[in-house]
Amino acid sequence: MKPIKFYSTAMEFWNDIINTSVIGTDKKMISIAELPADLSAVAELITANNQIDKEDKFLQLVSVAFNYRQSGVDAVHKETVALPAASPEEKKYCSVPAMQVLRDIRSEDSTPLLKLWLQECNAKQQIVQPELITDLLSVAVQEKRLQPLVAGCTGKRAEWLSRFNEDWNFSQSQTSTEFWQTGTPVQRKMVLEEIRRADPDAARALLQETWQQEDAAAKTAFLEILWINISEKDIAFLESLTTEKSKKVKDAVFDLLKKIPASAIVLQFQDILKRSVELKKEKALLGLTSKTSLQFHLPQTIDEAVFKSGIDKLSNNKIFTDEEYILYQLIAAVPPSFWERQLEVSPEQIINYFQKDTVGKKMIPALVLAIRQFNDSNWAFLFMQYSEVFYLEILPLLPQQQQEYYSNRFFEQHPDSIISYAAERKETWSAELAIKICRHAAKNPYQYSRNFFNQHIHLLPAAIISELEKCTPPEEYMQAMWSNTSAYITKLITIKIQTLKAFNE
Repeated sequence: MKPIKFYSTAMEFWNDIINTSVIGTDKKMISIAELPADLSAVAELITANNQIDKEDKFLQLVSVAFNYRQSGVDAVHKETVALPAASPEEKKYCSVPAMQVLRDIRSEDSTPLLKLWLQECNAKQQIVQPELITDLLSVAVQEKRLQPLVAGCTGKRAEWLSRFNEDWNFSQSQTSTEFWQTGTPVQRKMVLEEIRRADPDAARALLQETWQQEDAAAKTAFLEILWINISEKDIAFLESLTTEKSKKVKDAVFDLLKKIPASAIVLQFQDILKRSVELKKEKALLGLTSKTSLQFHLPQTIDEAVFKSGIDKLSNNKIFTDEEYILYQLIAAVPPSFWERQLEVSPEQIINYFQKDTVGKKMIPALVLAIRQFNDSNWAFLFMQYSEVFYLEILPLLPQQQQEYYSNRFFEQHPDSIISYAAERKETWSAELAIKICRHAAKNPYQYSRNFFNQHIHLLPAAIISELEKCTPPEEYMQAMWSNTSAYITKLITIKIQTLKAFNE
């Protein structure tokens, strides 16, 4: 049988077969004319056989056609193919030790260690040896946040290879503007985030230019990025979006406006609280002394727009009356610094007044929510000092030294929560905290498996290696598992040390 000639209509007969299989032989039967000429003789024998019905004839024709199709095709042949070679590399290749440690990292499948390696390679203005370029490009397809680092470490060969695989086109030397205009949704989001971190005004202007052309899903995704470095400068743009048709988009807009102290909606909340909460002096001990305390009372009328913004009228919690619940929501939605102006006393006194008042004590969690909502690190620090209760939620807002102090101090009471917050940090853990985390992990091997340490190895200090044996749990049945885990941790930390050494010798 001769190979099938490859041209635009060569495989149309197969499409005809598929169509017949979908609609049925009663409506359309394959004709000999629709098949390649090479199959005419055998097709005539099949169709002329009156001993079988048309369904069997169709199946026999399909069987013959399938084997014919599988027999091969002639490749497209061109006398000349314009395929320029890759441009010469401008950066030097990394060292043999650096390549070896990269192979070790890939064998462990550790994204944090790979990120560290790529950062070091980029910092030294070096590129990976050619044999691992495609591997890194494939990794970056899945780990999209590594794409800029991979692009920087794979050089001109990666740019050349990206012509043959659309998924690798992030390696091309495109500007942020070009990515924003022609990139995939994920690439455009990454570009906007990168610009927003460096120049918030430029990111907002970029988004304004294309806003009308974006669909609701893209708008919602881009608004999530405006949480980064949000400020008063964003108010005008966000307020212009409050009439968007999509509910998801409008909800995202209002959530952002509630994050800005100077926005109209937050100022409206503050205005209600100005009329609702005050300090009042009362006489005590037969009038011989006076006592200052908080007074809570909602005004008789509240603009309905407040409730349309997300404030609920009715309490869904038994400890609050409806009025108290409205106040709770409002307190959670205004910056803590508002109370310094409203009550004209220090934060320490404000916290004390709330803690001593029956209603005020119910409102303290709302103050904590406000600290988180407005990322007020100053109030977070003060709250840790003067609150009678330790609130884990504000731990990430503290300076690194304070995070370490309170994490170590309250670790035994809240180990899993503190580990969860510690895992989100960028700075390496102190040896003291790392030891406590390892000891807890050794007692809970299924919750804190090898995968946990793989994903957070960048946070573990090298000094922990000599302490791992001390973390061994007393229970005999857990000791073997921790022994394996600690050996794995040692291996990962060793790779981390080797990475730094390879690029800094």
